[in-house]
Amino acid sequence: MYVCICNVVTEDDVHGCLADGCTTAKEVKAACGFKPGCGMCTKRLHSMVSEYRTATELADALTGGPLPLAAVPETPAAPQIVPDATEGGTAPQTAA
Repeated sequence: MYVCICNVVTEDDVHGCLADGCTTAKEVKAACGFKPGCGMCTKRLHSMVSEYRTATELADALTGGPLPLAAVPETPAAPQIVPDATEGGTAPQTAA
Protein backbone atom coordinates (compact mmCIF):
# COMPACT_ATOMS: atom_id res chain seq x y z
CA MET A 1 0.00 0.00 0.00
CA TYR A 2 1.19 3.50 -0.75
CA VAL A 3 2.13 5.80 2.10
CA CYS A 4 2.81 8.73 -0.21
CA ILE A 5 1.23 8.89 -3.62
CA CYS A 6 3.00 12.14 -4.57
CA ASN A 7 6.43 10.53 -4.12
CA VAL A 8 5.39 6.94 -4.90
CA VAL A 9 6.61 5.60 -1.54
CA THR A 10 5.15 2.31 -0.29
CA GLU A 11 4.87 0.84 3.19
CA ASP A 12 7.63 -1.62 2.24
CA ASP A 13 9.91 1.33 1.41
CA VAL A 14 9.24 2.90 4.82
CA HIS A 15 9.69 -0.43 6.67
CA GLY A 16 12.98 -0.93 4.83
CA CYS A 17 14.23 2.49 5.93
CA LEU A 18 13.21 1.78 9.51
CA ALA A 19 14.97 -1.60 9.44
CA ASP A 20 18.10 0.10 8.06
CA GLY A 21 18.27 2.38 11.11
CA CYS A 22 16.07 5.39 10.48
CA THR A 23 14.43 6.34 13.78
CA THR A 24 12.41 9.46 12.98
CA ALA A 25 9.94 10.51 10.31
CA LYS A 26 12.44 13.14 9.16
CA GLU A 27 15.12 10.48 8.62
CA VAL A 28 12.65 8.25 6.75
CA LYS A 29 11.63 11.17 4.52
CA ALA A 30 15.26 11.85 3.66
CA ALA A 31 16.08 8.17 3.06
CA CYS A 32 12.98 7.52 0.92
CA GLY A 33 13.38 10.73 -1.09
CA PHE A 34 10.20 12.48 0.04
CA LYS A 35 9.75 15.90 -1.56
CA PRO A 36 7.14 18.45 -0.47
CA GLY A 37 3.73 17.53 -1.83
CA CYS A 38 0.17 17.53 -0.57
CA GLY A 39 1.15 16.43 2.98
CA MET A 40 -1.47 13.68 3.26
CA CYS A 41 1.25 11.13 4.05
CA THR A 42 2.62 12.90 7.12
CA LYS A 43 0.17 11.48 9.64
CA ARG A 44 0.51 7.92 8.27
CA LEU A 45 4.31 8.17 8.22
CA HIS A 46 4.44 9.37 11.84
CA SER A 47 2.11 6.50 12.84
CA MET A 48 4.32 3.93 11.11
CA VAL A 49 7.47 5.27 12.79
CA SER A 50 5.73 5.28 16.17
CA GLU A 51 4.45 1.70 15.72
CA TYR A 52 7.91 0.50 14.68
CA ARG A 53 9.59 2.16 17.66
CA THR A 54 6.98 0.74 20.07
CA ALA A 55 7.40 -2.76 18.63
CA THR A 56 11.20 -2.49 18.85
CA GLU A 57 11.05 -1.29 22.46
CA LEU A 58 8.66 -4.10 23.37
CA ALA A 59 10.88 -6.72 21.72
CA ASP A 60 13.91 -5.34 23.56
CA ALA A 61 12.03 -5.37 26.87
CA LEU A 62 10.94 -8.98 26.38
CA THR A 63 14.34 -10.22 25.30
CA GLY A 64 16.50 -8.11 27.57
CA GLY A 65 17.63 -5.75 24.85
CA PRO A 66 19.43 -6.19 21.59
CA LEU A 67 22.17 -8.77 21.90
CA PRO A 68 25.57 -8.47 20.22
CA LEU A 69 26.39 -11.07 17.62
CA ALA A 70 28.64 -13.83 18.89
CA ALA A 71 30.06 -17.01 17.41
CA VAL A 72 28.28 -20.20 18.38
CA PRO A 73 30.69 -22.48 20.25
CA GLU A 74 31.29 -25.90 18.78
CA THR A 75 30.09 -28.82 20.87
CA PRO A 76 32.55 -31.67 21.36
CA ALA A 77 31.78 -34.86 19.46
CA ALA A 78 30.06 -37.56 21.49
CA PRO A 79 32.03 -40.79 21.99
CA GLN A 80 31.20 -43.47 19.45
CA ILE A 81 29.89 -46.86 20.62
CA VAL A 82 32.06 -49.60 19.16
CA PRO A 83 31.38 -53.30 19.77
CA ASP A 84 33.87 -54.88 22.17
CA ALA A 85 34.75 -58.29 20.75
CA THR A 86 36.56 -59.57 23.86
CA GLU A 87 33.62 -59.29 26.26
CA GLY A 88 30.76 -59.66 23.80
CA GLY A 89 29.27 -56.29 24.75
CA THR A 90 29.68 -52.68 23.78
CA ALA A 91 31.95 -50.11 25.32
CA PRO A 92 32.29 -46.42 24.59
CA GLN A 93 35.49 -45.71 22.73
CA THR A 94 36.70 -42.65 21.00
CA ALA A 95 37.41 -42.93 17.33
CA ALA A 96 41.00 -42.26 16.31
